[in-house]
Amino acid sequence: MTFGRRRWLATGAGAAVLAGAFAVGGLGNVAQSAAAASCLILLPAAALAQRLPSGFDLRQHRLEAYVSSILVLAAIGLPVLWLARGLPAQPTIWLFPSAGRTPGLGGILAAAGVLTAGGVVVAYAFKLASPAFGWQETAVVREIMPATPTEKLVFALLSVAAGVFEEIVFRGFLPAFLMPWTGSYLLAALPAAAAFGLLHAYQGRHGMLRTGLLGLWLAAGVGWTGSLWPSIFAHAALDLLIGLALARSLVGDEAEPQRPSP
Repeated sequence: MTFGRRRWLATGAGAAVLAGAFAVGGLGNVAQSAAAASCLILLPAAALAQRLPSGFDLRQHRLEAYVSSILVLAAIGLPVLWLARGLPAQPTIWLFPSAGRTPGLGGILAAAGVLTAGGVVVAYAFKLASPAFGWQETAVVREIMPATPTEKLVFALLSVAAGVFEEIVFRGFLPAFLMPWTGSYLLAALPAAAAFGLLHAYQGRHGMLRTGLLGLWLAAGVGWTGSLWPSIFAHAALDLLIGLALARSLVGDEAEPQRPSP
């Protein structure tokens, strides 16, 4: 999907209207409302409109792609974490709870293990259903997987960054921001999961659906434990498992990149 100037103007106008509705509706201040609308509309629109690199270019610049992704995640996640401090249901409380409000370290790790195992099941369920629905992994998904030791190390850092910052935004800030309207964390997590799925447009339509369902599964972990830490650990663990151990099984062999025509 390509976005021309008019479509971008319409998208920006929609985000501005939504931010205004949030602010007038008392969900947050102007900055919080603008951040929420941007995460729900502008970021998914940018993901849908992005021009994906060729297989050859991606394979030649994997490390740059990893590093730039880490920086982008931090640039989004850190301001959102700061903005979340004033929300009635603060994600910062879910990160640093008072004693007795959430499970201890053992409970958090156990919950993270359950979430990770469930995420692997979802990934393989989509793999098994692929022949029936004609789903195929995109070239970007196949070729973004790390190959060299250095790539694997930086990919591991990217996995941790994604686990921390994406969970803060999509399982922390957005549901907490929307909860006064929905009255329920899990209901508030639905639009956040939809935006999270669209953010992974490079994975194709079935990949967006898969990622959205994984987002809901991780949100269920937050609702279950009252903490973001199980979803953070599980998110990072899933990325690490898929990128470093299960890539061939889930994604298949890397596609042979073709040099761009001169």
